[in-house]
Amino acid sequence: MFRNLIFDWSGTLCDDMALTIEATNYVLEQYNRAPLDRDSFRAEFQLPYPDYYAVKIPEARLEDLENYYRKAFAASTVGVTIIPHAKEFVRWCRSRGIRCFILTSMDPAAFEEQARELGMYDYFEHIHSGIHNKEHYIATLMQQHRLNPHETAFIGDMQHDINAAHCAGITGIGTLTGYNNPAQLAVAAPDIIVPHLGALQNLLSKCPPHTSENICLNGLELYCHIGVPEEERAAAQRLTADIELVPPCSFAAMGEDIERTINYDTLSRRLAELAAAEPTVLLETLAGKLADCCVQEFGAVRAQIELHKYILPQLQSTSVRTVAP
Repeated sequence: MFRNLIFDWSGTLCDDMALTIEATNYVLEQYNRAPLDRDSFRAEFQLPYPDYYAVKIPEARLEDLENYYRKAFAASTVGVTIIPHAKEFVRWCRSRGIRCFILTSMDPAAFEEQARELGMYDYFEHIHSGIHNKEHYIATLMQQHRLNPHETAFIGDMQHDINAAHCAGITGIGTLTGYNNPAQLAVAAPDIIVPHLGALQNLLSKCPPHTSENICLNGLELYCHIGVPEEERAAAQRLTADIELVPPCSFAAMGEDIERTINYDTLSRRLAELAAAEPTVLLETLAGKLADCCVQEFGAVRAQIELHKYILPQLQSTSVRTVAP
């Protein structure tokens, strides 16, 4: 499981290709170049875009190109949309405590306007926009936020994004929702290629979580009407539970915010309530209920429960152990 994800914007989270093509064609028109249709644009456009225009319009100054582009971009009535699965994915990242960042060549003001209008701006810890060359810049981003390369990936839809990831020694994840077609993207040799972010979410959900940081509740006392014979269930028995939880985010990412961790006092009270709620025949059944509660109600990525019962005089205790999910 990655602890940090860096996202490209256009073609990865936001579908603004029609707007980009319109603005690009306006720029080309100023220099008497033929307009591009969607297929020809996807076939030839590359980042960093100053390099692309240096070949396409070598006589043009970068400042003039950017001014033309911004003018067309601001005047356009072409809409932009969130790419399917993108918002669900960043919400899932937030629920897992994954730190999310943006690294985009898009103009900062235009990016902020788009991202706020689409309800995406607040999902990201920091925005790095207006970056012409991601390959040169990404090391600065990594250093600024103290990101561990082994725990970090860059998700993008173009060769330049994957190249930037490899320059930083991090995982490069290509998504086929944007500007490069599969053959183009494959040239950059992404570590992972997915058709869309929903597929990536499914993939990452199956990865084992980091378990180096755990929250443990030891010897939690519970009282429950439990046992196979009816007479054993007649009176409440004392049980104890040893609980080990993988929290929804790293200790460092919690930042002293109790809302980002698991409140073990609240959890203890809830587990005691759940144990006492109804008679139970098997210790295994109760252990499963408690583990599921930790995950489903309190957001633990993983919960291990060892439940002890003190009923047989010749044994100190009998116990069962279960893990969820």
